[in-house]
Amino acid sequence: MLTWVEIDQTALQKNIAVFRKLIGDNVQFMPVIKANAYGHGFLEIAKLTVKNKAVDRLCVVSLEEALILIQNKLTKKPILILDIFDLDIKKISVAAQYNVAFPVFTLEQAKVLNKVGERAGKKIKVHVKIDTGTSRVGFLPMDVVPFVKKIKHFPHLKLEGSWSHFSSSESSPSVTKEQWRCFNEVNTKLRQARITIPFRHISCSAATILYPEMRADGVRVGLACYGLHPAPITKKYIALTPVLSWRTKIIQVKTISKDTPVGYGGSFITKRPTRLAIIPIGYADGYDRSFSNRAFVMVNGRRCPVRGRICMNLTMIDVTGVKGTKAGDTVTLIGREGSKEITADELGGYAGTINYEIVTRIAPHIKRIVV
Repeated sequence: MLTWVEIDQTALQKNIAVFRKLIGDNVQFMPVIKANAYGHGFLEIAKLTVKNKAVDRLCVVSLEEALILIQNKLTKKPILILDIFDLDIKKISVAAQYNVAFPVFTLEQAKVLNKVGERAGKKIKVHVKIDTGTSRVGFLPMDVVPFVKKIKHFPHLKLEGSWSHFSSSESSPSVTKEQWRCFNEVNTKLRQARITIPFRHISCSAATILYPEMRADGVRVGLACYGLHPAPITKKYIALTPVLSWRTKIIQVKTISKDTPVGYGGSFITKRPTRLAIIPIGYADGYDRSFSNRAFVMVNGRRCPVRGRICMNLTMIDVTGVKGTKAGDTVTLIGREGSKEITADELGGYAGTINYEIVTRIAPHIKRIVV
């Protein structure tokens, strides 16, 4: 195995414990494991979180992800689908057998879920999605009460939750407070209409950390569960431990002369005789092409620059300053070696993007190893 991702289970459990202490015992802690657990490995993270007593339920993005948990017998914690499911009665029926909770943001969804519940002889849990300002899926505030009035008499639906999502909790207190006000107003109108929906949730990682009053009945913590901060401001309030390290191995080392072009287009030309190492990683693996001639890796505790354009499956690095480097040596792309570290935030800076994208784009074909 030449390239792999290490998942530090101790770091993951430590982060979960930090959040459990932060939110207290009366708020549900709901890790978000969608999108291959933010690049950390869907099944690997699911197996670790489902065993943790501090976890109340697991959040996935789609019916397909919920079915993967079911197929792998990872159903000890309740499962909540956040956004996506096609109206496939057969698939929904399988999920319903395991009490998976579904989002609803169209009447057609509610009708199909009720039909499945009727066939199964049970009530299907639904969470009504409210668009309080993110302008993604969800009912507009003025449409929530009329919709719920229509479906509250559907005999095979259980109105378990109402929920929304913040658009700017990392950056804009005023926008966040307005969304919170809107969310509460809608829930108040539901109560005034004598409609009881017992479970409210709206907070993501940043909101959970920055706005204690907005934790409601449960918090959906994604990125921060994996030890990454959603914004610099959250670092002032909570200490997190990165869970993911990304490593590979050198497959060749050679010395090239001064004035030698490196890689496609010769975008880097050596200024001195250079020890060049080649590693089997490239943009097809999620190591972004924008890192070319900008990013660093670590070899034997030393930072080494990327040279030339990153290829589809290969990258060249300058190891001139690292004595004795040879094929087979380990290279750290993200992670720590001794006192030095390369972070997803650092790579995000080179690419002009966020740490979320850096880790979620690590290709699924790269093996995740729990350590």
